[in-house]
Amino acid sequence: MEGNEDFGSMRREHKVSASRTQDPFDKMLSSMMGLPNGAHTKLAAVQHIDFYGNVTTFNIQSVKTDEGVTTFVMQADANGSVRYILPTKVLAAIDRQRTSLTKQVRSRHGKRIAEERAAAGIKPGFMK
Repeated sequence: MEGNEDFGSMRREHKVSASRTQDPFDKMLSSMMGLPNGAHTKLAAVQHIDFYGNVTTFNIQSVKTDEGVTTFVMQADANGSVRYILPTKVLAAIDRQRTSLTKQVRSRHGKRIAEERAAAGIKPGFMK
């Protein structure tokens, strides 16, 4: 019994000192993960090395909920790190811009090919 008393006197009471995070990035990511009807991607790490050899790492994770898709981006380099939350509207704007750029390039390319064929005397398929 004395051994148990000695063990009991060595016990320490555990007190929780950490509270729920107040960081908006952490709060949003943790609240969106695991929701019903939701899904999330694995964390993807992308490294970018510039001309001078500076490395920037981007950690990217997307979460889908009933409201849409939100992407979480963590950027880290030698100077520190920054975290971004890209909501559905921002991702939609990026997709629209990418689509617009693709259309512009295809249009320019098509016009250039048409001019080259016209200069070579090749008629378009619908005029043959």
